[in-house]
Amino acid sequence: MDIARRIRSLAIRLITDPERRERRRARAERRRQRCGEPHVVHYFHQVDDPYSRLAAQGIAPLLARFDIELVFHPVASASPSAIHDPHLWSQWAAADTAAVAPYWRCGDRPARLRPPAGPADAAPLALAQALLCLSRPAQDQAQLAMVLGDALAQGDHEAIATLAHEASLPASDAVTARLRSGHALRHRLGHYLSGMFCYAGEWYWGLDRLHYLEARLTALGARRPDAPDGPSARIEVPAAPPPIPGRRLTLHFFPSLRSPYTHLSYDRINDLVRRYPLDLVVRPVLPMMMRGVKADRRKTTYILFDTRREAEALGIAFGHAWDPFGEPIRRAYSLFPWARDQGRAMAYLQAYSDAVWAQAVDAWDLRGLRQIVERAGLDWAGAEAVLDSRTWATEMEANVQAMIAAGSWGVPSFHLPAADGQPAFTLWGQDRIWRLEAEIATRLGSSPA
Repeated sequence: MDIARRIRSLAIRLITDPERRERRRARAERRRQRCGEPHVVHYFHQVDDPYSRLAAQGIAPLLARFDIELVFHPVASASPSAIHDPHLWSQWAAADTAAVAPYWRCGDRPARLRPPAGPADAAPLALAQALLCLSRPAQDQAQLAMVLGDALAQGDHEAIATLAHEASLPASDAVTARLRSGHALRHRLGHYLSGMFCYAGEWYWGLDRLHYLEARLTALGARRPDAPDGPSARIEVPAAPPPIPGRRLTLHFFPSLRSPYTHLSYDRINDLVRRYPLDLVVRPVLPMMMRGVKADRRKTTYILFDTRREAEALGIAFGHAWDPFGEPIRRAYSLFPWARDQGRAMAYLQAYSDAVWAQAVDAWDLRGLRQIVERAGLDWAGAEAVLDSRTWATEMEANVQAMIAAGSWGVPSFHLPAADGQPAFTLWGQDRIWRLEAEIATRLGSSPA
């Protein structure tokens, strides 16, 4: 094992170590109590960001349930160094939030998210940012943020102008300074996105991760005695129509062997295939960093920490890692077409993922790779005959292009092609598998358009 890979593997284990996490939490709580400070939650909001518009709807019920001080920080954008392509990210955020928003409830109200009519114009965006830079209680800030976000999305410039006219707006240089201050604090605390909550050194992404924050606050005794039952935000999926006999769907699955989030998806995709009439097409891709996409340190750290948190919730082993970056990945993919021909595509990818993300198996070493192959129910002699061939490279590039054409550039991604009068449908992320299942169940029971 080369030194760089050894160091990366050690870093993964440290970042994902639950005992280290609990020690860090205990130190933070002792410090808070010693200083007599309240439970302070920092929230970072970008007024033209759909994820922020969803997240803000969880603030009022969060404050109703917990004895906390929430500090609202307006920011102008995500950190450019952590976003592959800001334009693509903006497009994806709009599509993804539109797909999930109808299923969210915040407190006793359904989430609402008006679809964008187009990119926000510079002048009304500047007014909206200035309005959010005025000081007001966090709950009032959240309510105003939702109003402004909807107005920007709909191109309702008059509504924003009216609110601005009624307020005493700060000077433009003061607005710039406030937005930069929010960005700098977010950067210093260790993150890069908007719609994020931060408490005592840990980050929680929007509504999707709010329940982890609430669990932590509850364990610390911060939940109000009269708090309403249940989480501040929850997903409610209505019952789907009964399936139409004989109908089948094709599901394209885009995994990567170096993706920790992909590691969390195999069991649940296999479960979907068992429960629904699906034809699964497995289309692995090279990791983003091996496709020339740079990774910001803060992004990498958060993804690993978050994966550990999600893995624990799902009961999936994770963190005892051996980093397969580079040639080990290429060697692994050289066996994929052969494994697929044996009917063991998913078994092979999952065995490899389990080995490198949970069992610290050196997959570059032939002994480690043999373990993986045999755990997948495959014959090592057959694997050796095709090992290190380069016939796979063209296929993997075609998979990348297909994934991008479907509207995604990251993994794990899931794609349902257009069929039976239904348009094509793409999702990205292991935390969207619930939404994928809802779409599958609906399409299997829907009459042709």
